[in-house]
Amino acid sequence: MSKQNNKGAIMALVLLMSSVVIAAGTALLSTSIMNYKMKRLNSRVKRTFYSAEGVLDEAYIIAFTFVESALEYACDKENFRDAYLNFITGNCEELGSDNSLVKSLKDKSNYLIYKESNMEIDAELFNKSDCMQLEVVSCCTDGKIEKKLKLICRIMIPGYDVSPGEISPEDLICIIEWKLER
Repeated sequence: MSKQNNKGAIMALVLLMSSVVIAAGTALLSTSIMNYKMKRLNSRVKRTFYSAEGVLDEAYIIAFTFVESALEYACDKENFRDAYLNFITGNCEELGSDNSLVKSLKDKSNYLIYKESNMEIDAELFNKSDCMQLEVVSCCTDGKIEKKLKLICRIMIPGYDVSPGEISPEDLICIIEWKLER
């Protein structure tokens, strides 16, 4: 009978087991790093989205306050409706030119919280038959991440038969749509 030589079999088994453990450890480490990067990216995306949404919140408050000021301005005027419209569109001679709702919304200094350089704000006012439509777009960027949101509001125009004391800003401005731009 011949004896079998098992020298080095243990060493080969140890090397095989070590390589399996190292491969599993590398896979776990790689997965953990990828998971961390994804969570960080998700956090940046959410922060960018909520920053853009915060700008629209402030824009709505600015528009609401502007409508309230327009009502106060037009209250003692002879032609309430026209004075209200002139105030909103910035056509009031005694207040100076270019003091419109759109200009106020585009001016970053009117915003209390979001004066950051990575924010862009655009606003447009469209005349409809019985109302004005205000569209405000806020865009926030963080590196390659960009979130653009749009707020559409309807600003009602009081009729000629409405007396100034009968109407409030809550009656005149309402949100139509709040959406993520693609």
